[in-house]
Amino acid sequence: MGLSKGLPFAPVNLGVGPHAYGVQHDICETHYVESVTPMHILSVDLQNDFAVEGGAHYQPRPCVPFLRDTFLPFVRERGYAVAEIVSDYRATAPATDRPVCVPGEWGYQSLIPSDVKRSPVWVKAAPSPAWVRSGAGRAEQPPGAPYHDPHAFSAWLAETIGPPTPDKPVVLVGLTLEICVLSTVQELHYRGYRARVLFEGVDAYSGDQGHKRALFDTLFPFWGDGVSWQDVQTESR
Repeated sequence: MGLSKGLPFAPVNLGVGPHAYGVQHDICETHYVESVTPMHILSVDLQNDFAVEGGAHYQPRPCVPFLRDTFLPFVRERGYAVAEIVSDYRATAPATDRPVCVPGEWGYQSLIPSDVKRSPVWVKAAPSPAWVRSGAGRAEQPPGAPYHDPHAFSAWLAETIGPPTPDKPVVLVGLTLEICVLSTVQELHYRGYRARVLFEGVDAYSGDQGHKRALFDTLFPFWGDGVSWQDVQTESR
């Protein structure tokens, strides 16, 4: 496929309550424990507004049926768990942007099943997961203005994935490749994680496969590695 094998990519008080500083605890809680799995898995913005017809930013993207019908059943069968980042893109004054991924609405909902999801889920307020907001993910609370909190994101990674280790990469899937996935890859890289992006598990905003391949060939050698589905299966044996 022309992909390089192996793409890119303190303790802090996260507050109290189920949604504090961008953290969303789900009913099914699977926190980080050291395991013999060959990789960590991280999903970015696999939400209805991006991934399902009728969503505010939906485009037909081949990665969605692949993740739903092939990758997630594989994760479940192997007993793996998926750490997840989602977005809360409600608008705050003076911004007049169309609100997207609004908590409590259909567009906010995730495609990652609860039985394979690690908790807590990280809720970001901008393409970079280091940007958060008060009230993140809480439909009953007004959203605060986005602000930068890299230490809180580092603490979430330590809680859900664990510290960076050279022999256990973080494999990323989700949407969209050139925006939120790339921003997440960069934040992981800065923190010393070995990030790899699953080629079949992501798509560009347009859904165009030529555009996706060009992004893999030009952007990611600077941040980490790309990995194919075939390689993931081989390395999981």
